[in-house]
Amino acid sequence: MDWNDLKFFLAVAESRSLSAASRRLGVSTSTVSRRITALEQALGLSLFRHHFDGYELTEAGLNLQMPAEQAEASLKAFERSAREGNDHLSGVVRIDAPELLGQQILLPNLAGFMQDHPGIRLDIRSSVRPVQLATQQSDIVIRIVPPERGSYRMRSVGKVAFGLYADRNYLKAHGTPSSDRDLHSHRVIGWNDELRYLSMAVWLDELFPDLRPAMRLGSFTAQLTAVESGLGIAVLPCFAARRTGLVPVLEGIPRLTLDLWLLVQDQAGRTPRVQTVKEHLVKILIENADQLEG
Repeated sequence: MDWNDLKFFLAVAESRSLSAASRRLGVSTSTVSRRITALEQALGLSLFRHHFDGYELTEAGLNLQMPAEQAEASLKAFERSAREGNDHLSGVVRIDAPELLGQQILLPNLAGFMQDHPGIRLDIRSSVRPVQLATQQSDIVIRIVPPERGSYRMRSVGKVAFGLYADRNYLKAHGTPSSDRDLHSHRVIGWNDELRYLSMAVWLDELFPDLRPAMRLGSFTAQLTAVESGLGIAVLPCFAARRTGLVPVLEGIPRLTLDLWLLVQDQAGRTPRVQTVKEHLVKILIENADQLEG
């Protein structure tokens, strides 16, 4: 078996599409198809079923998905260790964090760390991608949604509070809602359909099941910008809304409070540079706990 074929297997498993997998890997669709066929022949197993709407893992494929993710993570950690060494504080540490938390809490508190550790280079991504995808490309992941599985170490690093917020000018023009019923006559900003699994979206749907958002967006930054621009009311992290002077709406509704998790790849977490960055991130989050908890 060619171990390089694991990345083709995982790319198709995650995207459910040969074309999407080919774009992600930078190869042709035929190459992806050929490598999947070669892997199936080497294993003597059928890994995918092809439906009209994409590729679905067979039972054998599902059983192999987690071991494949673990093997890929181990191979990447091996390559990084061989390339950079892991016995000194130098090299790249890749971090994936929610965008507003990264922009408003992490980045303003990294100058001293960068000064003290000039050999460490940070590659910071901001996203709301599921942990299973994020940990394949990052050494450290910070999330408000606990993962279901994966080869990483996890710890709780605090809580984040969310509430409904609007811009003052929007409320002057449209009035301030005082009840659940009032909210239905306002422009509410929700999440794109593919992100409706997020806790903020689920919370809004459960509180107001008949609400029809006037706009759906796909990132925290877009939601914050939309509310600041007077486009409507949205569920936002309290720390970010307060910084921009937004007004809380329907304060009688219990706020949404979520646990904040920090995850470190098992293999990457053994390197001193990743441990050092992790410890500093934990320190930042603990020191800013009051802000995060609203």
